[in-house]
Amino acid sequence: MSSFIISVTAADRVGIVYSVTGALLDLGGNVLELSQTVMRGYFTIILEAEFASSPATRQQIVDAIHERGRRFDLQVQVTEIKDGAEPVQVPSGERFILTVLGDDSPGIVHGIAGSLAAHGANIVDLHARVDGERFSLVMEALIPHDLTPAAIRSELERYGRAHKLEAFVQHENIFAATTEPSPVRIGAALRGQGDSVASN
Repeated sequence: MSSFIISVTAADRVGIVYSVTGALLDLGGNVLELSQTVMRGYFTIILEAEFASSPATRQQIVDAIHERGRRFDLQVQVTEIKDGAEPVQVPSGERFILTVLGDDSPGIVHGIAGSLAAHGANIVDLHARVDGERFSLVMEALIPHDLTPAAIRSELERYGRAHKLEAFVQHENIFAATTEPSPVRIGAALRGQGDSVASN
């Protein structure tokens, strides 16, 4: 069995996710985790894929993705995950959601990341955007067990006051409880659309 972290970047076009995942499926790969976004017209995807029955090589994966996505001019980076090759460098902790909103200025992400790193908090997911003069950031971070949420909140509020920003900190469980999406039964929804069309 072999596992890889795979990242793909290209000018955004319809069908890239289908192409990349199809290439991995052809090699017998299973996608375990995936994150994808479009930024300023450029598509980027990063994912973990596992190959069980017939382990793939790094070059086979690169070649397969390029072959399937020839019309997209994909840039592909593949890194093999080597179990036990390196000791764990990042401590565990409680998972919190951090939100920052306010006026844009250079260095905000750098400053927030520095404040968290100084307290041993590890950023595991981050999305930031500037719209006009407004800055917004949503971050998922592991906060060490011996560090209180109040300490992180106080640090972010101190930084926020100096840069005209508002900061909010929520434990993952509270965030999930207040933003839990309701399930959508796709089959039923599609049937309903069909009935509506037929009656018109």
